[in-house]
Amino acid sequence: MMLRSDDPPLVLALLGAASGVLGTFALEVGIGQAPDPGLHMVLTGVWFGLVIGFGVWRWGNRSPVAVAVAAAATWIGWEAAVNVALQLDQRWLDLTPLPSALKTQFAGFAAGAVGALLTWAGIACGIAALRTVPTAVSMAATGALFGLLLAATNTYDSPMLLLVPWQAAVAATFGMALGRLGAKGPATVVVPAKGE
Repeated sequence: MMLRSDDPPLVLALLGAASGVLGTFALEVGIGQAPDPGLHMVLTGVWFGLVIGFGVWRWGNRSPVAVAVAAAATWIGWEAAVNVALQLDQRWLDLTPLPSALKTQFAGFAAGAVGALLTWAGIACGIAALRTVPTAVSMAATGALFGLLLAATNTYDSPMLLLVPWQAAVAATFGMALGRLGAKGPATVVVPAKGE
């Protein structure tokens, strides 16, 4: 199999997996003490934001604003997802008689959907063709399904079990949406000079 640099799903999946591996280092960088709301594992969201920003730049929109918005929204999505997972798993669902494993799975499912949906929102700001319900649903569903791996992460005390597949899958889903557009690179916008 040959790696083609013009294959958005494959390239973004590989970059997402690399981001997930990189994201398992320096997990303590953040502000706040879990499960209280805060900025948790800040660099993990930064690395994934760079992957998504690269995808926007390479195949969607080379505007620095579009790239920055996508990267920032991805980081915000990561922080929102972590906080949702912590609140659900360690606070709100503690009031229910659900088994601990089921609470964690529910928290991972919800958090994964939130993170992926906010990532899509950032992407959609810069790539109008991806502002569709099917694209939003496919990214949120992918994030939710792979968010179920939160239980494995907790069981085996390895964040890599969640981060690598989740980031690879969400990035690949973004890449598939780009592929459906026939994306080979951002469209060139020609701005006529004054008087033309």
